[in-house]
Amino acid sequence: MANKISIGIDPGINGAIAAISAGSLEVLDLVDTPVITSEGKRLYDIGGMADAIRHMSLFGDAVVILEQAQAMPGQGVSSTFSTGRGFGIWEGVLSALGVPYRTVRPSVWVKKILAGTPGEGKARSLGFAMRMFPGAEITPKGSRKPRDGRGDALCLAYYGIR
Repeated sequence: MANKISIGIDPGINGAIAAISAGSLEVLDLVDTPVITSEGKRLYDIGGMADAIRHMSLFGDAVVILEQAQAMPGQGVSSTFSTGRGFGIWEGVLSALGVPYRTVRPSVWVKKILAGTPGEGKARSLGFAMRMFPGAEITPKGSRKPRDGRGDALCLAYYGIR
């Protein structure tokens, strides 16, 4: 029987993808959302996104938890469009690859996974992810600050096995 894994995706341009083993909670892979730069703008690297999912799916029988995009109060029109675009691209990539996935609203996974975790906003999910997965590279090499997209992706992957 194949190893069961959960892949969490924070679909933002600053998001990430995390794969964890359902049995051991070992972090199998953790990467930022693949992007390319064109005319000074960061854009989704759709081929890179597909490659990341293909690679992570090799670890075992995968289920993907994709955070559902939603507009936030005070968010501008172009930011809202970008968030929805990323979510749609991820749905297309997962569907084209035939990888089973579920979507979850941020409020749902936060309520279930972060209950009792101190802090607010992104710091809360980062704190949880650092405690739950102490060996995970939440702060990438060459960076001074942890990436909240990585923290959220780990939380989403954990949500998938809870």
